[in-house]
Amino acid sequence: MSPRNVRFGREEIIAAAFNLVRENGWNGFSVQAVGKAINSSTMPIYSHFTNARELEDAVCGKAMELLKERIVEEQTGDKWIDQAINYVNFAVEEKHLFRCLGDGRNIELQNKLGMGLVEFINETLADYPLFAGLSKMEFVEIRMARMMFAQRLAFWLNNDVDFLKSKGLETEDFIRRTSKAIYDGFMLQFRGEAGVS
Repeated sequence: MSPRNVRFGREEIIAAAFNLVRENGWNGFSVQAVGKAINSSTMPIYSHFTNARELEDAVCGKAMELLKERIVEEQTGDKWIDQAINYVNFAVEEKHLFRCLGDGRNIELQNKLGMGLVEFINETLADYPLFAGLSKMEFVEIRMARMMFAQRLAFWLNNDVDFLKSKGLETEDFIRRTSKAIYDGFMLQFRGEAGVS
């Protein structure tokens, strides 16, 4: 059977595009490159996708699913700490996928995926002991502060894996101590023990 007669499914096409982006970033992606990866013309691709942007969006969706899988992996036994470690590790280990999730190619999709990730993480923390008894706003403040820290650290290490090491810091320990400082600092303010507003 010649390649022209082979039928390619949507998921197979997404997987091929995903692997190209995973290995080489968007520079390695084109509809022609995807066709070559599945040993096909571009015709089967356009039978499943209206245009290249739609396929790009599908790659981003698959990257987010992988991030969600990774973010809940157990590292230390403390799932809130583990989430930050896993997020940062994803940025280091999956450089191109991490970048494709935040590069602004499709802001609307980026925001949608980001909000979906926040909701996913919030659900996994519903029974987290240290957050028991917090008001909704207190929970949001602590989560937002730590999220901003983890995102920035992930960005730095995505661009320079030795960023912390060059300053004599170990990544996992730094994440653990910073998360504790964020939590303890907010709890002092919430309970009126900090002496400052």
